[in-house]
Amino acid sequence: MLNYLKAHFNRAWLLNFGGSIGVPIIFFLVVYGLMPVSDTLQFDPDEGIELAKVLLYRQGYTLYDQIWNDQPPLLTILLAHWLGVWGQSITAARLLILGFAAVLVGAFYSTLRLNLRSRYALAGTFGLCLTFGFLRLSVSVMRGLPALALAMLAVYWLLLGQSQRQANSSSSEDFRRRGWWGWIAASGVCFGLSLQIKFVTLLLVPAYLAQLLGLENVFGLGKIRRDRGPIYLIHRTAPYRIILPVALWSLCGGLTFVITGLLTDAFHPAQLIDTHLAASQATLQREPSWLRLVMFLAQDFDYSALAGMGIWLLLRCKPAHIPTFPLYWLITVLLVLSFHQPLWDHYSLMVLIPVVWLATVALAQLGQTGLTLKPWKRSTCSKTGVVLVMLAIALIPVKLGINAVINQQLVQASRQQAPVIAALMRHQAQTRWLFTDLPIASFYTNLKVLPELAVFSTKRIESGNLSNAVLLHLLQTAQPEQVLLGRYPKIQSALQPYLAAHYVRQYQQGQISLYVLKSLVETRLSMIPAVPTARPPAL
Repeated sequence: MLNYLKAHFNRAWLLNFGGSIGVPIIFFLVVYGLMPVSDTLQFDPDEGIELAKVLLYRQGYTLYDQIWNDQPPLLTILLAHWLGVWGQSITAARLLILGFAAVLVGAFYSTLRLNLRSRYALAGTFGLCLTFGFLRLSVSVMRGLPALALAMLAVYWLLLGQSQRQANSSSSEDFRRRGWWGWIAASGVCFGLSLQIKFVTLLLVPAYLAQLLGLENVFGLGKIRRDRGPIYLIHRTAPYRIILPVALWSLCGGLTFVITGLLTDAFHPAQLIDTHLAASQATLQREPSWLRLVMFLAQDFDYSALAGMGIWLLLRCKPAHIPTFPLYWLITVLLVLSFHQPLWDHYSLMVLIPVVWLATVALAQLGQTGLTLKPWKRSTCSKTGVVLVMLAIALIPVKLGINAVINQQLVQASRQQAPVIAALMRHQAQTRWLFTDLPIASFYTNLKVLPELAVFSTKRIESGNLSNAVLLHLLQTAQPEQVLLGRYPKIQSALQPYLAAHYVRQYQQGQISLYVLKSLVETRLSMIPAVPTARPPAL
């Protein structure tokens, strides 16, 4: 027994395990203390949309049939059950997303640690945390980061399974007798769950397949032992070695996606697909998508420059121990998103994760003395790399300072909007429905929005799915007791005649206006007892 423990739980294993667990735990605690999790009304308007759906779902309304929803259901269901356990609060909801962010950070560190030393893995993970907007997305109740967290975990398990498979196939025993297939299957399951949170991770399928197929060997991106030559290449790309892992990963991912979709009633193409296709034809952004991608890269230009060097080193040096998955990821995302509209700010994470990965590869390669480069190239490359690394280090306090300023602005804006929530609470007991383009208010006041309007988004408006005529019809049919408008001034102007005839404006702050149904105001006034007037003195 003692020999077994020494063989399987040695010092290196304990250090790796401790890092894989300790890094995400430290990240969770630091970000919770650093970010204004409880003091910010909303980090992004999408938070309100997601939480409004959660509020309705917890009260018995069904997704798609009653609650209009253009996203997969898994995150909404998880949030509903999570809040059922920990209570309905914005802090509890954001802590769940922070947990997903910790999974992403832990999986990213563990992935780097498979092929790089711990110090480089820690540096790369720290760099990822400092990318523009990462900390904010880590505590925002939005579905992009949770989906990427599961996708990154799937990447780690895939590369872990492949590393075990390569190690076992070099022994005398057949590689099929080993347990590498369990990690490949787990990777597929994790990726299937990721798709049930947000379809954006579908863009990573070519990268997964390229890694499974071993295209780095086919196209010369990996080292092939010269003494074995073409025979070794044919052996490495034998059909049974390709078909089995690809089929296993695809089958597990597909079955997980389908079974989860059937259990959650997730297959509603009219809402899940048609709206996004219509939005891609609408003009939702002024600049072209390729320019938006350039802006994403420019936000962290220090990492982008190092990533460019990492790509060059990866192709030039062809290190056998470093996977080309981040290169597949980056190329696929840049190609597809260049023709996709709209590109929101949170899409930057899809680009920055492989950029930081490649930048870490450059850092690790520059830290080694055995680069397969000519002396003059090695000198030039090292000098350039040192300058870029020093630049990245110098920008650390700048990035932290920018994050602190943005946090302060968000907290200040939240304090200014607090009277709006207080105004809504005055008629909470008499309110059955809330009509609003600021759905975050419904979560704080526990007022139900119209299920058809839980997703009150720019994409839905510009695609024609939510026209002024539809909004006016819902307003006339449901007759909500309170109407809160402020995000879309054009919609407020279009509805103004009806609002002026049937509602009373109770509160206004900038573009935000709160209207209360006239009958509700008159009823409340009639309940106020009349103050008796004093009799005039007798003459």
